[in-house]
Amino acid sequence: MRFSRPTGPPGPAGAGVRRALAPLVATAVLLTGALAGCASPPSFGRDRDTLVVGAEGEIPVLDPQRLSGTVGLRVVDALFDPLIREDLATRTDRAPALRPALATSWKVSPDALTYTLALRENVTFTDGTPFDAESVKLNFDRISVKESPVYDATAAGNMKFLTRWIDRVEVRGPHTVALRLTKPYTGLPRVLTDRRMSLISPAVLRAHAPDDVGLHPVGTGPFRQHRADHGKRVELKRNTAYWGGVPRTPSIIVESVSDPTTLAIAAQTGEVDAILSAGAQQVRQLAGQDTMTVQYPEPANQYFLRLNTRTAPTDNALFRRALNHAVDREAIATLTADQVVPSHGPLPLGNEAYRQAPANTADTTGTGGNSGKTGTGGYAHDPALAKRLIAESGVRTPVTLRLLAPDSGPGFSQATEIMSLIQQDLKKVGVRLDVQYMEFASLVAEEGGGYKNGVHGSFNGWTTGADSGDFLERMFSGELHPPNGVNRGWYRNPAVDTLLDRARAEPAEETRMELYRRAADTITGDAPWVFLYQDRLPRLLSLKVEGVTAAPSVYIDYTTIRRG
Repeated sequence: MRFSRPTGPPGPAGAGVRRALAPLVATAVLLTGALAGCASPPSFGRDRDTLVVGAEGEIPVLDPQRLSGTVGLRVVDALFDPLIREDLATRTDRAPALRPALATSWKVSPDALTYTLALRENVTFTDGTPFDAESVKLNFDRISVKESPVYDATAAGNMKFLTRWIDRVEVRGPHTVALRLTKPYTGLPRVLTDRRMSLISPAVLRAHAPDDVGLHPVGTGPFRQHRADHGKRVELKRNTAYWGGVPRTPSIIVESVSDPTTLAIAAQTGEVDAILSAGAQQVRQLAGQDTMTVQYPEPANQYFLRLNTRTAPTDNALFRRALNHAVDREAIATLTADQVVPSHGPLPLGNEAYRQAPANTADTTGTGGNSGKTGTGGYAHDPALAKRLIAESGVRTPVTLRLLAPDSGPGFSQATEIMSLIQQDLKKVGVRLDVQYMEFASLVAEEGGGYKNGVHGSFNGWTTGADSGDFLERMFSGELHPPNGVNRGWYRNPAVDTLLDRARAEPAEETRMELYRRAADTITGDAPWVFLYQDRLPRLLSLKVEGVTAAPSVYIDYTTIRRG
């Protein structure tokens, strides 16, 4: 059996949770009954040791250095390795500890301008190419050296958040490299865990045009690609020569099932063993049914309406603050059965710079800040204040905003219902939302170059790297506008950029975190996003699945997961 994605428009926005669950239950019963009459249940042609993971959107081309989006990066994580990884064997309430990966150790010079990394020896890419210092340099050349024969402008733009600080990469021996920086960067090791900085086989980089590298995904990871139906399905076989030990699972199938109801049914009938970003409706349907267990890793993440700060009226900070006060985040939490936590500013729970604001410091003036105290103050739901701020902004109502939004995808199983709530809230203050829904991968591609004039923003989220203080830099730096970064709403504030510069170079951890909090306060007041919520991002795992720890990450350890 192969799943097919719906081709029609999304269901009616604003349907209540109970109404949404009814067809899910009914369809599940019908399908279960139909399957009961079959000689044997569909199994994707797998044996009992094959693990099937349901991906919540289309599987993109697997070029790690070009990717943006959890669906693709999770598959990349099985095929490739970065230089440094996080410890996913331990559950914590902060960012996971760092541990060696392709780099066995690293040290920084006293001026924080040079990082020297000792590389793991006797490692090969899954095509047999040796891993060494030259292969590391070639990967960095691809994203930073225009004269290199493997240079890729698209990948370079996607990786600018890292390479903008790297002056050059020096080979200091067969298994030693030095990253020479243009400015001190004390947080670089955690940034090197980003799965987009996974190392690609030099043979692939040299043999294929930039657009084709992702069609031949070869890394040093615990798995290798066996077969792919691009966009729909990827079959992985374990790398028995993996430096980190032979993975416990012989093979994995990642199947794109972008319709959340279909995915829930597949899990209920045993066709899918794991949903790594489950929606609230799927949790209600499947948890406690003697087939699946729910796990809450609760990684740092943010979901938001990113606004276009270049086009009217969202170029007006007062108007953007008004939008933040107009939205009832508690209603969104209720809709999702408290799967999400309201977010009032850019720093999520679990970020290393996050600190809970004292109750008496919350802003009520309409500025959105909290007096520079913690970086976590924000916007109370206050429609009257929202109307007052709109009047002060000079924006005449009624006014229409055009937004892009996913109709599915990781963390977006209730996207249409959430957008319906937001539409109702904004309509009460004279703002109409014209929402264009699209598949998640299409949304990422559409907004990737930055918002065009006439597009006022999009509903999106960020679930990777949000535990680091320099998450603020990736999202809000004035130097990381497309194509050099993901600040797709064109926000720029020189005061924020100065604080981020200071934080990046600050060796004292508490001082560095305070600088990030001050930057967060200013960003909150500028309101380049409508800050919405942080998702607990539950996983649904078959009772047959073992070896997954609820570490605060969107990733799992592919060496330990197993279908028993």
